[in-house]
Amino acid sequence: MSGASPTLRRGATVRARVRRVAAALAIGVLSVTGVVVAAPTALAETSTPSATTGSTAKLTASLTADQAGVLSPGKDLTVSVTVSNPTDTAYQSGSASLWIDPTPPKDRSALSTWLTSTDAVSDPVQVGRTPLDTLEPGGTAVVRITVPAAAVPFGTRTTSAVFGLGATVKAGSAEASARSSVVWYPGGSATQSALNVVIPIVTPPGADGLIAADDLATYTAPNGILTRELDGLTGHTTVTVGIDPMIIASIRVLGNAAPASAVEWLTRLSELPNDTFSLGYGDADTAGQIQAGLAAPLAPTSLGYAIDPKNFTPQPTPVGEPSTATPTPTPKAPTPSPTPTTAPGPVLPTTNELLAWDYTFTGVTWPGDKTVRRADLAPLAAAGLTSMIVSGSNTNAADLDATPNAPFVSGSTHVVASDQRLSDALQQAASAPSDVAWNAAMSKVNAQLELVSQESGDPRKLLVALGRSWPSSGTQLERTLNSLFSSPWSAPADFQTVAGAPATSGFDLVDTPESPERITLIQSLVQDEAALGQFATVLDDPTRLTGRARAQVLSLLAVAWENPRADWSAAVVKTRKATDDTLHSIKILPTENVNLVSAQGSIPFTVSNELPDDAVTIVLSASPSNSRLEVDQSTTKRILKDSRATVLIPVKAKVGNGQVVLSLHLYSPTGVPIGDPTSVTVDVHADWEGIGALIFGILLVLLFGFGIVRNILRRRSKRDQDEGADDAAQPENASDEVTPSDGSAPTEERPGG
Repeated sequence: MSGASPTLRRGATVRARVRRVAAALAIGVLSVTGVVVAAPTALAETSTPSATTGSTAKLTASLTADQAGVLSPGKDLTVSVTVSNPTDTAYQSGSASLWIDPTPPKDRSALSTWLTSTDAVSDPVQVGRTPLDTLEPGGTAVVRITVPAAAVPFGTRTTSAVFGLGATVKAGSAEASARSSVVWYPGGSATQSALNVVIPIVTPPGADGLIAADDLATYTAPNGILTRELDGLTGHTTVTVGIDPMIIASIRVLGNAAPASAVEWLTRLSELPNDTFSLGYGDADTAGQIQAGLAAPLAPTSLGYAIDPKNFTPQPTPVGEPSTATPTPTPKAPTPSPTPTTAPGPVLPTTNELLAWDYTFTGVTWPGDKTVRRADLAPLAAAGLTSMIVSGSNTNAADLDATPNAPFVSGSTHVVASDQRLSDALQQAASAPSDVAWNAAMSKVNAQLELVSQESGDPRKLLVALGRSWPSSGTQLERTLNSLFSSPWSAPADFQTVAGAPATSGFDLVDTPESPERITLIQSLVQDEAALGQFATVLDDPTRLTGRARAQVLSLLAVAWENPRADWSAAVVKTRKATDDTLHSIKILPTENVNLVSAQGSIPFTVSNELPDDAVTIVLSASPSNSRLEVDQSTTKRILKDSRATVLIPVKAKVGNGQVVLSLHLYSPTGVPIGDPTSVTVDVHADWEGIGALIFGILLVLLFGFGIVRNILRRRSKRDQDEGADDAAQPENASDEVTPSDGSAPTEERPGG
């Protein structure tokens, strides 16, 4: 504008100022009404979107090939490019282009490196491009790119191979890239790896030791997690199943009150043709227990606390009991009884009966991913767990030149390691929330399998393991297994076939202990359980508390709690708080100072039992701080559930008056300290009793003496009165008497005679 007149320049300046003022006013008005807009810039006429100033988020993209990442001759290559805008500013329209690296990776490690690399690819082949609409803040768009079969650059290749795919996304000045792969399969036979898949039958982690009836009904509903697990196994009899025995016990312990869907599910489980083995109760982490100092993994002690006898009349139909169970004797003809007998109560199942199942394999343990040390194997083997399934990440498989077979031997333990890359990809596929996500995961599976088939040597025998958290979302298990076992590079195999393969030289375990924080919490849980075991001696049946405590600890040690999304620490803190409340549920209530004014007596104290379900028997013991007081004996008292009782402590006062601090302790009948000790001050005034007795004796003597003296005086007075009366009756002289001449008795001379 150097050639423009000053008037034109001033007009342009004025117009620019007017636009800025108008924009500012508009922003102010819209802000007041709750609408947020982006302020216009001096380059508003051009497409230059950018993220908000200071934002570190950028445009992101991912790439997925259809058909589980497998392409055959005559098929179009179709991919999905997912573009996300995590910023708070819209990106203007742009484009997504697809390219292919013409050089296939030679092995699995090379593919992994290529997929994560950001280096430029030499001579990429551009094969497609598609427009991209405006991306709103926080928005995601999926665009499709189709490459005609004739345009696929490796379409004439006669052998299978894995090729790298790349997508470049541009939106204004923003750019993002993504990488994936596709497997070219021209047909014909291929080297197939023998695959066994092992899956866990587990539920979301909890801390109650048993699964509640309502949760069982939810899990075994038509789309419940346990139902989906069994549904996915349809037609796949070679899949090996690890079963959490807590699920079985939780259904059986309810007897006739178990949800109908749960009983039906248990029947389906018993009819599975698949190989099975038992996980630890609650799928408890066996490696973590050994690392926490236990000699052997914990097992349930008693589940009787959860049995309601009324739910076992009539007896429930047994489901899934071992075929080696003691046979029922042939009933005999009843013998008539001369007298009626009382009908017996229901026969309640034992803990062993609640847990019993007809497993295919025994002695198998399956710790969590990357949790095992070599030092853990010997204690586990000594406990009977001589076979172990470990994750490939717990081994040196990634450092080997070729893919190893699954098994190896360490000490006296037969170890079967999963293939980590295949396991991760298959788990992503089984829990995929969408077709795009499923294709992305299965593309990884097929690419890995094809590259394994190209390795020299005999076909591999591999184990693929789905982790404990895989069924938390998605319903893709059956579809995933169907795709896996229809792959040209895999063949289904049972567990024994894979576990019996020859060991690969150099394949071994790598020590990967659990975190010190987790081990510390496990030790705390074990210590708390031991404290509860001591406390339980106040109960008539200690197993009601110890059985519950053991089951709760085992469920808290579930491998699924190792998922970072599970707040295990919070669950442990909550359980430890409940334990502390239980340990302090029996206590001596505060007592005011006591005055003792007799030589002996009983001092009352109130003890409360806050346990909601159990009566307790306690022993109250008292010890004085000095010799002014002597406690005769401790007192035993039974206190009903959720109630209080008065306990009397017999005492004797010795010589001297003064204060005595009486220390009070509660014990179980076996001598285990219960709750916290307390104390009470006793004011001893035993001499008052002697003084009072002396005063009372003196008063009594005085009273009796006064009565005796009074009685004597009263008798003397009466005698004196009697003598005075006799004297008054005698004549004053003899002349007063007249003697008749006839000799008769003299007569008293009467006046007036």
